[in-house]
Amino acid sequence: MLISVLQTLAEILAGGTSLTSTEQIDFNRPGSRREEGAGRFLNLYLYDIRESKQVQHSGRQVDRRNSDTQPRTARVGWAPDWFDLSLLITAWDRTALGEYHLLDEAMAVLLRHRALQEDFLAPELRGHGNLSLSLSVAPPIELGALWSALSLPLRPAVFLTVTAPVTQESAQAYRVWERIISLRDGVPHQEESSNRVLVQRATVAGIIKHAATEEPLAEVAVRLLDTEKQTTSDRNGLFFFDNVRNGNFILNLQSPGFVSQNCNVLVDSGSRTFKEVLLLPQS
Repeated sequence: MLISVLQTLAEILAGGTSLTSTEQIDFNRPGSRREEGAGRFLNLYLYDIRESKQVQHSGRQVDRRNSDTQPRTARVGWAPDWFDLSLLITAWDRTALGEYHLLDEAMAVLLRHRALQEDFLAPELRGHGNLSLSLSVAPPIELGALWSALSLPLRPAVFLTVTAPVTQESAQAYRVWERIISLRDGVPHQEESSNRVLVQRATVAGIIKHAATEEPLAEVAVRLLDTEKQTTSDRNGLFFFDNVRNGNFILNLQSPGFVSQNCNVLVDSGSRTFKEVLLLPQS
């Protein structure tokens, strides 16, 4: 559960900020400023796990109704226990202003979501709806004590809480799928599933530059993996995809003489995603 939550957050942050890959997100204990050549990255540190006081269930009830009897209630399976995961997000860059800008991007994408949508979750976290996500006004551990325990000076950070389920059954637990059956012309008919993926008009755009000179690169092949969409950058290094459904995607960029690169991108209904990608020349 923990790894799945961290993976989901990393994909959302890498796709919704100017970071190009989840490799630019570090999960280790936050440390002092790294060497100049380390580049920019976000640190996503899990520092507290405790049982949630807001969301707790002791079982699941399923109402069964017959035309000639009163409703009967049966308990089916095990409901999950819910835990609040407290995380500390810090940004690192060559300059303080660069760190503030990256931290601002992280806050913006998290505020835009307000929840981890089920479609974005790892398979083992699905089946319980969206997961509550909040930017904590006050972390569960006193602020000074937290930084003191980390042996670090106080620095700007985003305090994040995610409420996630832990099932009492094994990872291969059976799930109860509820199907709505109705009668049409006296014949049982199963209604269409309500969780169909809705395709809506959304745009992924970006600019591709030379990593050393920062000059725009033309004719770079760009593919949106797991879809049929592909294009090439124009003479200004620009590319875009239209009519992309919501979700986490990977852009694959290839050009002769340059190292191919994969880039995480997040698409949701509240934004138009723009990525700036730097390609390294082959040695």
